[in-house]
Amino acid sequence: MRAPLSSLRLRLETLQDRLPAYTNAHARREVGAILHEVDRLSRILEQVLSWGSAAEAPAPAEPVDALGIAAARVDAWAPLARSRGIRLELDGIAVTGLEARGALEQSLDVFLDNALHHSPGGSEVRVVVDGRGPEIEVRVRDRGPGMTDEEIARAGTPFWRGSSARDHAGTGLGLTIAAALLTASGGRLELSRAEDGGLHAAAVLPAAL
Repeated sequence: MRAPLSSLRLRLETLQDRLPAYTNAHARREVGAILHEVDRLSRILEQVLSWGSAAEAPAPAEPVDALGIAAARVDAWAPLARSRGIRLELDGIAVTGLEARGALEQSLDVFLDNALHHSPGGSEVRVVVDGRGPEIEVRVRDRGPGMTDEEIARAGTPFWRGSSARDHAGTGLGLTIAAALLTASGGRLELSRAEDGGLHAAAVLPAAL
């Protein structure tokens, strides 16, 4: 499916470039909208493929610098946080965990995407890296609407989306994929409500002892 989507995108981009300058604005918007939908389908495809890969036999565990990965993802998401008036902070200690390749990075992308889209302007999203004996934990805490206990129980269901996600474009696969990748790593996904509002999303991995 990647090839047909790439071909379609190339043809649309070529068409967009060849549109005469006097082409009406509506036609240009329509081509732009179609390109946006092609991009969305490509993202859905990549998510489904990640989900399928995680469901296969567990990959060999690799050591991962959890603080380094968290810092890289915070840097990557910082421009979006600034544009929304949200403070994105990182705290924690240097710990090494074991993961199926890419599990922590992809999980943090899911957590931060959700946190930044659901948090109000002027609030804070905090990423904390910690070690707990045989396990390490990377938590993302936001100040958004959070989830009910029922929503937390259903959050890993493929294509399910909570009430707070209705105004946010998505597929309902993000947390499903994160949970599958962390499980394949010998870890787990943990979600909990913060006492003063918001959500805790945590990637828990075995520590490299």
